[in-house]
Amino acid sequence: MSDQAKPIRIAILSDQEAPACRVVSLPFSLEGFPPVEMEIFPGVASLSPPELRRALKERQPAGFDIILDLEHPASRLAPEPVVSGPEAKILERLLCQLQELRQKQEINAGIINSATDAIVTINEDHVIIGYNQGAEQIFGYTREEALGQDLKLIIPPPYKDVHRDYVRRYVATRQAKLIGKHVRLTAQRRDGTEFPMSISFSVAEVRGNLYFTGVIRDMTETKEMEDRLLQSERLAAVGNTVTHIAHEIKNPLLIIGGFARQLIKATELDDKARQKLAIIAEEVVRLEGMVAEMRDFVRPPAAQKAPARLEPLITEVLEFFQDNFQEHHIQVRRQEDGPLPLVSFDPKQIRQVLINLFKNAVEAMPRGGELTVATRVQGPNAEVSVADTGEGMVPEVLANVFQPYYTTKEKGTGLGLAICKFIVKEQHGGDILVESTPGQGATFTMQLPLSEAPRG
Repeated sequence: MSDQAKPIRIAILSDQEAPACRVVSLPFSLEGFPPVEMEIFPGVASLSPPELRRALKERQPAGFDIILDLEHPASRLAPEPVVSGPEAKILERLLCQLQELRQKQEINAGIINSATDAIVTINEDHVIIGYNQGAEQIFGYTREEALGQDLKLIIPPPYKDVHRDYVRRYVATRQAKLIGKHVRLTAQRRDGTEFPMSISFSVAEVRGNLYFTGVIRDMTETKEMEDRLLQSERLAAVGNTVTHIAHEIKNPLLIIGGFARQLIKATELDDKARQKLAIIAEEVVRLEGMVAEMRDFVRPPAAQKAPARLEPLITEVLEFFQDNFQEHHIQVRRQEDGPLPLVSFDPKQIRQVLINLFKNAVEAMPRGGELTVATRVQGPNAEVSVADTGEGMVPEVLANVFQPYYTTKEKGTGLGLAICKFIVKEQHGGDILVESTPGQGATFTMQLPLSEAPRG
């Protein structure tokens, strides 16, 4: 029955100043029951019937459906619908119990309905009969859409039949495997996406019927936190190893590279030998760069930030790459949406970020193309975007492009973009984003907050 159903109005008349039960107005309705409004009229012994009728009319102009007179005969207010005498006492006690039950039910229903966790109840036929606001938020179905539906509505495909078989088996045997336990499973939202959840199962038997309830918590954020913690622990272990390796091989690399460069100058060597020594020296430089990159990732120096303008730094790095751009037939375009305000940043670290972005753009366009560097103010941030016209990235690469040690290059550490992310996000409080479509290039956007720098 709707909460808008016409309430049953009851007046209780008593000569006692303290009524037998403390009655409050209950303008709510439970499903299947009409609302009840109860009014107490204590100390009415001295009122004449006309005065009493007037008092009743003032409190309830529409009149009462039932009037209980606990002390006087029914003739007092005839022809009003009055119940009096012993029957009135019995009805009074019943109404007091009903009132208490309704209030408890309202409290319990309010607690369950407002819980942030999803609370879903099904019957023996696997039909949803209970569904709170937390379930609406987590699964995306409204209460009206979910009630009366099979529970498979929110169960992902691999487990739909399994869960129904489990309920059927419990009904037949009363032997539980999961009831009373917390387990990690997967659920399905309205849009079809699956997510990790923690669920505890319980069962209640009411008048011979079984009702199964699951209290469900969305574990998406918890799972992400666990993954980040696990990644941090792994990176810490890798970091210790990298630091040790970098320390151990740094000096041997210096020696090898130094000797190779000295031997190249020797006059008695032929061109072929010098070519081999040049390759050795070049590879040593590459290894030294990799070691330095790994060391910077696991033991990054603290940022030394100061208010400055980004445009001169961008120009400086572009000039550094000028020969490289010409060699690879890359045209450079600048787009400036007006001058940028002052930004608080570490020039050395942001230079490293720009170098990495320009270097990746060059490698993405081996047959030439166009590099667009745009600057703008977007909300609370200064933005620098670097867009290439290369081959772009497939979704798998795009999803992992900032992951440490993830690389698609034959000679790469997979740390360049991870370091950029760390510098911009952790050291400067900004972010670095990427957009890419296969065959249509990629755009990396560095965002630096303006709030740390004074206006200028």
